[in-house]
Amino acid sequence: MKNHGGEQLFLFMEPTSPKGKDLLRDPRYSLHCAVEDSSGGEGEFYVRGRAQMVQDAGIRANAVKAATYDPAARYILFMLSVDFAFMNVYANGEPMPLRWPASA
Repeated sequence: MKNHGGEQLFLFMEPTSPKGKDLLRDPRYSLHCAVEDSSGGEGEFYVRGRAQMVQDAGIRANAVKAATYDPAARYILFMLSVDFAFMNVYANGEPMPLRWPASA
């Protein structure tokens, strides 16, 4: 992960989090959201990839700047790669799937 100037997916968490310990042991992750937006529309989104713990102060500063809240200094930080992304939107009860290829 050499280029950190573009958009990234970051995850802050408590250093005592069992999920953080899981990611350190096995960096694979998957996230699933069963709605397309915050108003509860029909659809789903799924993403999977690998998590890498961030130790670099510059990358952390970028993540803090991009956050919608003020992450505590004690939080550990992971940068998440996106190996696969999938979205399903429903129109008239029929699924309309969209898939994105992994970036090079």
